[in-house]
Amino acid sequence: MPMWTWSGETARQLRSIGQEDLAEAVAELPELAEAGDTARVEAVARAAARIARRLATEAEDGRTAVPDVLGPPTLAFLSHWPLAVRVGTLAEGRRALPQAAAALEEETGPYDRGPFPVSALETLTRCHANIDAAGTTQTRRELLSARRLTGWERTPAWPALVLARIGLLVDEDRPDRAEYELRRYEHTATGPAMLGAGGVFTMVRALRRQDRHADALVVLDRMEAELGLDGANTRRPALRRLVRFERARLLSWLTRLGMCPPREAITPLPTVEEAEAHPHLRPAWVEAVENLVCHGSVRNDWRLGVRVTTWSRYFERVGAPRRGAELALAAARLAVGRGALWVASCSAQRAERLIGELSNTDEIRGDLAEARAMVDAMPPLQPLAPPDRILDFLQAQPTEEVDPERQAEQVNAALADRPHDSMLLSALGQVGRTLMLSDAATEPQWRHVKESPGDQRAALSLLETLLHDNDTAGVRNLVRTLAAGAFTAPAPAEPPAPLEAPAPEPVGTAS
Repeated sequence: MPMWTWSGETARQLRSIGQEDLAEAVAELPELAEAGDTARVEAVARAAARIARRLATEAEDGRTAVPDVLGPPTLAFLSHWPLAVRVGTLAEGRRALPQAAAALEEETGPYDRGPFPVSALETLTRCHANIDAAGTTQTRRELLSARRLTGWERTPAWPALVLARIGLLVDEDRPDRAEYELRRYEHTATGPAMLGAGGVFTMVRALRRQDRHADALVVLDRMEAELGLDGANTRRPALRRLVRFERARLLSWLTRLGMCPPREAITPLPTVEEAEAHPHLRPAWVEAVENLVCHGSVRNDWRLGVRVTTWSRYFERVGAPRRGAELALAAARLAVGRGALWVASCSAQRAERLIGELSNTDEIRGDLAEARAMVDAMPPLQPLAPPDRILDFLQAQPTEEVDPERQAEQVNAALADRPHDSMLLSALGQVGRTLMLSDAATEPQWRHVKESPGDQRAALSLLETLLHDNDTAGVRNLVRTLAAGAFTAPAPAEPPAPLEAPAPEPVGTAS
């Protein structure tokens, strides 16, 4: 039986012995994880673990017997989901790798203490895929070898392991073979039910990687029709969300090729808030929006750039460099499209740095070379005022004309002539924070502070930028740098008035 069936059956058995809270936990945890409700997953799993420990203690004292339904498989199921949601919905890579590896070391054989409904093997495999889908194929193939999987084929965890092996084929650039394996299951009596929704979305991915977008849409249409008929399916909201993200990605590409009206691609496009709440779906959203920007159907402004840069840096922080590099390249291309030279250059540099952490980089390095060529072809910046008057000029701009990307470029141009101007460095830190490029803004700030540790204004501006970035290592380094220097400079004058930046707005369609 698949994990979802096991969950429902185990919840029913727990209710039959009066364990309503544990039954709710068993039924809810996989759905909460699929919905991306990380806070609830943590809370429900913790509460269920407390109940399980209490029952175990009572059993040891002889006050009660522990029913078979509360055996090791159920306890493993309850403890599985807090890490699973991190590796799944949150798409964490290296940040979750130590816990994922430790969980696998602690896991017993699939039948040592009963048929396990979930496997740490699948969690660790997914963690490696988050780090570098194309570059960890050998590691994942070893994890999913026939030797490692012996015995699991008779457990509820087996469908997830099957899908992990098929997804590996796609990452090995063999999507046709992945499709073949999925078709084999389709033609068996129990195959479609066993693989479930995961099999459908894996098929869509395999078809998309073969540039068969229309065929992938047919698969999604069939699934959506089935969801419409299954009113009792509590997974419907999460599955429909996945369908919309994939549909938007597929239709946007067809729109870019001129094979689909733009309105059909824009209608299913999920909101920014939905992508924000589900990090593993952000790449699909960015891909769809970039396609629609290229078609001219969606506005490409600095707010979109901030969003994509923020998400790229998220993947960098959680140790998922391939996704981070892919989004940085998208940010660079979008910045070129709106003429934002500094943002485009910073994004290309981030992508290059992240690509350095990857294996099997031929394709993505080609994308990087293309982005670099686009940046190099951009016209040089024209200063709008002399370096010593640029801040006054920018502060005098009407609010409706303020563009933080243009401000950053003008400040950077002025800093080329006045690299130790504290007011310019402070202004760069400010616009860098607005654009979520504070790490790039700190580079000239660091150079100045190390040369002039007595410049309090520059030090405070750098501190603000580091705190905005949650860069605790940088803050400690700054404290050491300032402690090593003598504060002999006079008290600073009042800082300049802040550069205005309009409040972020959601991405909208072009009028």
